[in-house]
Amino acid sequence: MDSGDLLYSAGHEIFGLPKRDRDLTALKANLFLQTYNLMGYDAFTPGEVDLSWGIAELKKMSQKAKFAFLLANLQDLKTKKPVFRPYLIKEKGGIRVGLFGLLSNRFSGSLDPHDKAAYRLTDPLEAARQVIGELKKKKSKVIIAITHMDESEQRKLAETFREVYFVVSGHERGLKRQPVEVNNAQILTAGTRGEYLGQMEFFLKEKPDETRLLSNYQIITLRDFYKDHPQTAKLVNQFRADSKPLHFAEKKNGSPEKDPWMQKGTYAYPVSDYMGGASCLSCHQPQHENWKKTGHAKAYQTLVGEKRERDHTCLPCHTTGFGEVSGFGDVLENVQCESCHGPGRGHPEDGKKLPPVGEKQCLLCHNPAKSPNFDYAPSLTKVRCPASK
Repeated sequence: MDSGDLLYSAGHEIFGLPKRDRDLTALKANLFLQTYNLMGYDAFTPGEVDLSWGIAELKKMSQKAKFAFLLANLQDLKTKKPVFRPYLIKEKGGIRVGLFGLLSNRFSGSLDPHDKAAYRLTDPLEAARQVIGELKKKKSKVIIAITHMDESEQRKLAETFREVYFVVSGHERGLKRQPVEVNNAQILTAGTRGEYLGQMEFFLKEKPDETRLLSNYQIITLRDFYKDHPQTAKLVNQFRADSKPLHFAEKKNGSPEKDPWMQKGTYAYPVSDYMGGASCLSCHQPQHENWKKTGHAKAYQTLVGEKRERDHTCLPCHTTGFGEVSGFGDVLENVQCESCHGPGRGHPEDGKKLPPVGEKQCLLCHNPAKSPNFDYAPSLTKVRCPASK
């Protein structure tokens, strides 16, 4: 199962992307649908950025999927019914397992402006109450919630409904190798970007006076020794072939597409705390000169060389402050000072020192999934800044 932000994860609404990027994103969404079909997925709960496609387009995608799109609290205002399947029952090892999907109604911009007149996200807890009642009537022994919500909402769900044994966490980007136990439930968070797989094994021990669920959870790092499946590799190669012409496409009128942030209208966007490496240069010239000799200074160019500079799954580790820099399409290229030391707005005027850099920061990108041969100590010698005088 997948808990959302799968089909689109660029950080901006689909309608705000240039046509080339929209076409590339559509190709990638189709690739994910095909590979999930091949892997035999059972269920997917859309996240708020998946809904950026618009409900009509998401419905079309669900028809291509051999797995269920589960979302109990997205309601059609005309019919008062859920847009997608609210739940699914699977029998595994003689156990009836009920799965249902929820999406937070707190996230701003979850629904495309064109969809707000026809659809709404209802209160997830109220939707859960109704679905859990139906699953119990249909004799589901184990109930699993696939949620795209923040941590406080996931905890509230687990506290409210003791019938829920597992909460599969979406939206939260951290990796938790152990379940978070809340009352009767375990909240499972397996990271993002397909770097890890969460595997839960469980069975029921039933007695006349009680039913006990015994379980074992582990995080599997998807490293290089898991070889590509031939059919999957074929699909990926086809995606690369189909997307290559889009990287070289030129617009017929020869004029760049207008940045939607620059078009007429009043917009209010937060000012980013990321300033860019040039702001550090006046006080830290030796460090800047040393940085220019490191691989970090060429991180974005490696994407350009592979024609992946628009790949939103790669940009977080090859740029600085991706998704947080103000201005549509702005990217602070390469792994700059603030990638390690944190956002620099206010420094040095506020008198605060930036936090020291440790192995934890490196492992955000140089983890076993993306950088399996990474060795912290020798790697640090290649990028360490000279001490300030």
